[in-house]
Amino acid sequence: MGRILTLIVLLCTVCPLEGGRTLRIGGKDFSFSITEPEGWTIDFAAAQQIANFVMYPMNTTWRESDVVAFARFAPKGSQETLEVFLENNLKEFQERCPFYETGDVKLELRGEQTFVAKALHCPSMRHEIVAVTEVPGFFITFVLSSDQRDRLQSALSPFRELLSSFLWVPRKSESEPSVEDKR
Repeated sequence: MGRILTLIVLLCTVCPLEGGRTLRIGGKDFSFSITEPEGWTIDFAAAQQIANFVMYPMNTTWRESDVVAFARFAPKGSQETLEVFLENNLKEFQERCPFYETGDVKLELRGEQTFVAKALHCPSMRHEIVAVTEVPGFFITFVLSSDQRDRLQSALSPFRELLSSFLWVPRKSESEPSVEDKR
């Protein structure tokens, strides 16, 4: 994860667009873009110990905010499926919160990427909406999290905006011959 984060931070470029900034991030053999929802900040350096990037309302920090979103990139094992990855994540959540509640969430996204989304509630602790997608070589988990259920619901719109803007662009490896080279 550290190597991926280093690539992301080193190769991040910011392009202002109406309604937020579009961040284009590149790494070895891939690039992706996300748009920062208006009134929110995406930060690649603030929470490196827990995520590749965090998103929180402007005029606060990710630690002080009562609601935060973050993303984690997990390298995909050669035999690992999305279903197995999701089961393992749910087991980890259950270990932290034995009395959790879960449910499906319809996020109604506009983007090209497909996500599997779940609502996870831990009584007296955290409320989270977790959206996972699979891209070549990685599983990417986006989490919207708060200790207040109503605050979580009020942040759904910016979270949807973030997910809808996510665009993964695989790039051909430099070691992989191009179509012209194969002729």
